Amino acid sequence: MTVASFTSVSLTPPLVAFLPGKTSSTFPVIAERGTFCVNVLATGQEGICRALSVSGGDKFAEVAWQPGPHGDPVIDGVVAWIDCGIEAVHDAGDHYIVIGRVNDLDADSTAAPLLFFRSRYNHLVSA
Repeated sequence: MTVASFTSVSLTPPLVAFLPGKTSSTFPVIAERGTFCVNVLATGQEGICRALSVSGGDKFAEVAWQPGPHGDPVIDGVVAWIDCGIEAVHDAGDHYIVIGRVNDLDADSTAAPLLFFRSRYNHLVSA
């Protein structure tokens, strides 16, 4: 699943949020497990982003990944991953607001994030 809205909510306790659409085919699986892992894709991982954004099917069939602390996918080569447990789910129109408690995380300080802006993939440029 890809999301357009992801944010930090609290430092103490460490909480994050994302907003999946109610028509998502992936969110019911996440909700049932009670855990999820946010993967911040790196520049050059556009194909992975496209593979994860389609509805239905095994999104990870062609994606290299390792199980995170709770078994959720940590994609190879990402900028960062954040392993979470679902703290709360709030109804919000045609979306849900999912609050996750951060259990573990890691980041690659040498990698640059993949950006999506104005319907195009982009990357950060040095000043």
